Amino acid sequence: MPNNNVEAVVTVEEYDEDEYGADDFGFVLGPDGELKSFMIPEHLMEDPPEEVMMILSIFGIDDINELGNRTLH
Repeated sequence: MPNNNVEAVVTVEEYDEDEYGADDFGFVLGPDGELKSFMIPEHLMEDPPEEVMMILSIFGIDDINELGNRTLH
C-alpha cells in the first residue's frame, strides 16, 4: 500500500528592506488566493507596466485608479 503522507517543506526568509526598491510592486495574497494588498510606486500610478495590469485583471481590477477607493480584504 502506498504511503500517502506528504511532508511539506517550508522555507522562511527574513524580510530585508534593502531587497525592495522604489520602483518595485508588491502583491499580498491571502490563504484563499484573494488579493489582500497591493503596493505600487506612486510615480508609476499613471502608467503601470502591462504585466502588472494583467495580474490585477485576474482579480477583477481593470482600472488601477479604482484601488484608491477600494478595500481589498
